[in-house]
Amino acid sequence: MTNPTIGAVYLAVAGLVFLLGFVILKEAPRERPNRATALMLFFAGLGSGLGAIGFVLENPAAATGGMNDLIASFNFLWELFFPSLLYFACVFPTRNTVYRRIPFAGALIFTPHIFHLLFLVLLSQGVMVGELVASIAQAPLGRALVSAFRLPVELAIRFHQILFSLVNLFYIAVALTILFVSYRRAVEHRLRNQMRAIFIGLASCTGLYALAVPLPTLFNRPVEPILRTTLIVGALILGSGAIAYSMVRYRFLDANLIARKSILYAVTSAFLLAVYLTIVRQLDAFLETLPGYDTSIFKTAMLLLALVLFQPAFSWLEEVLDRFFLRDRTDYRAVLRRVSSEILTVLDLEKLTENVITTLLEATPARTTVLLIAPEGKPPVVRGFGGEGSVEDVAAIPRHALARYLEDVEILRDGDVVALAERRGVAEEVAPLLAMRPYVLLPLRHAGEFLGLIALGRKITEMRYKAEEVNLLQTLANQVSVAARNALLYRESLDKVLIEEELAVARRIQRQFLPETLPRILRFDLAALNVQSRQVGGDYYDLVPLGDGRYLVVIVDVAGKGVPAALLASMVQASIRTQADDGKPVREVMSRLNRLVFEATPEDRFATCFLARLDGAGLTVSFSNAGHNFPIVLPAAGGCRYLEEGGIPLGITSDAAYPQSETSLAPGDAILLYTDGITDARNRGGEDYGEDRLLLLMERLSREMTADEIVRTVADEVSRFTAGADQADDITLVALKAREVIQ
Repeated sequence: MTNPTIGAVYLAVAGLVFLLGFVILKEAPRERPNRATALMLFFAGLGSGLGAIGFVLENPAAATGGMNDLIASFNFLWELFFPSLLYFACVFPTRNTVYRRIPFAGALIFTPHIFHLLFLVLLSQGVMVGELVASIAQAPLGRALVSAFRLPVELAIRFHQILFSLVNLFYIAVALTILFVSYRRAVEHRLRNQMRAIFIGLASCTGLYALAVPLPTLFNRPVEPILRTTLIVGALILGSGAIAYSMVRYRFLDANLIARKSILYAVTSAFLLAVYLTIVRQLDAFLETLPGYDTSIFKTAMLLLALVLFQPAFSWLEEVLDRFFLRDRTDYRAVLRRVSSEILTVLDLEKLTENVITTLLEATPARTTVLLIAPEGKPPVVRGFGGEGSVEDVAAIPRHALARYLEDVEILRDGDVVALAERRGVAEEVAPLLAMRPYVLLPLRHAGEFLGLIALGRKITEMRYKAEEVNLLQTLANQVSVAARNALLYRESLDKVLIEEELAVARRIQRQFLPETLPRILRFDLAALNVQSRQVGGDYYDLVPLGDGRYLVVIVDVAGKGVPAALLASMVQASIRTQADDGKPVREVMSRLNRLVFEATPEDRFATCFLARLDGAGLTVSFSNAGHNFPIVLPAAGGCRYLEEGGIPLGITSDAAYPQSETSLAPGDAILLYTDGITDARNRGGEDYGEDRLLLLMERLSREMTADEIVRTVADEVSRFTAGADQADDITLVALKAREVIQ
């Protein structure tokens, strides 16, 4: 390959490196890492460009001696790459501790090389310096001074050239050491990948440079100019290429998609240009050497072939590079794609928060990351790390304080975080959150309901959040809000299903306590009905055989509904059945039952109970009432009356007394036992059925009705009255009717 061709390649590389530097500087000109990286690339591009010009000037006819002197004057500018390298190592990923403590550290890093550059520029002006020395030497004192200082100056110049090679090696060693230490300390995955790629590239870069300049100078083993220039340009290409690779592959310096696409576009174009220079141009040059061959035909054919193949080849190469470099988990497009699969479809809050934290770490690695989901009336779920506080303290912040703090806020940044808390008077309440040092705060809302927040501290690299990142965070916050609401609804439905399953089991168990069939008693006809307002309830009835044709009739109504009421009802039933065999009077059974309920339940739990002992041989009923609805007696002769004797409900006091009463029934007389689900039943207008309606209904009933007909008539009448209104309480009916003859 000819020198001009090599020069053209190096010049193209210089253009790409300059382009990369401008892209980085344009991304965030105020960020120190961006400025340091851009400086490295500018000086690397300058070195490659000067190397390209040097190859061209190897042709004696290509330039004049004056041009060679001009190029030589600027040839050492590219060595500012090395202080730029040290400056970069001191500010990325964060400013070095020593760098922070030294005033004007950035300027001091460049001072030796600026002095070196000025010194070399002065030396390059040989004619001017010679004339100055000659004018000084005209005087006797001047001749003496020139004679005295000639040797020290020549030694100083030689010593400076050797010493400055050591300065560059020292800069290289310090910069790589700092970068390696920073790499070992980095814990975030993407940052480690960035630093590893950059460290390898810069280490290779400085290694080639050491082979080209400092080592040959120190050991007085000069290398050929072409080899020296090749090693230097190769070193600069490796360093710049490592930066470009880290930007495109790992979003170094938080480069956005457009910047990364621009780099890939430039690389693709350079590759196709290199193909043209190395193949087509060489083939064209070969054809020109053939006698009688018209190269215009070849050039026309190559032009047509390029027009046909360039776009498909360019698209294919761009797609390959895009697939390999851009499609990684940390890319913003990949993050948004994963949101639909790893966040929106997750219905478990714990798993959701873990996925969101992982996504936030990959998208925008920050020193502090907190995700709080605080739904109304439910325990908060929190995940996070960093800051001086704890995420548990953040979860303990009252929800209403957070809602007031972030009301009508889309996003809070930096100084507004604390200022808004103070303006709204919640700084003290949200102090645990402020202790996490959030730099960005995003509320989570769904349909106007406050659900929680996302808090992010400053980036690990201390760089600002870009507009692209802010847009990503807002999109992510919206998606998390939807996912959190879905997870909450799913949890509610799951809890409901679980409760319904448990209630179904409890209902089956409770139904087993109710008599499947009522026994036939010598002188009594029996019927009963139990309708629960929920899966399980607090009403129950029982018929306990006592032997010798005697039975204990029980009806109980426990205060409350659902599982707690059912548990107390089951306990009362078990106690009654246990005591039934003792043969004790019903008043003693009731007293024992009262003490049990009082000792085994909270103060707000009580029950009403009616116990009646039936003597099958006769028509006598002995009963005791603990605050239950008064049973209604329907004499066969007509009219009706209450059995009004009784005491207070069970469980109010431990020493309550319960009287025992007796009533005798004539054949055809009936007794109706019921719970307040009958009298408290309401229609759509909010009107209670009431005791008066029940009493009037009983008076109108035919005395020829059986016990079963009485129960069904009362139940049907109440159902017509409510006319489909929701059943507010359990309903239980028990009817006893004395028979005229023994069957």
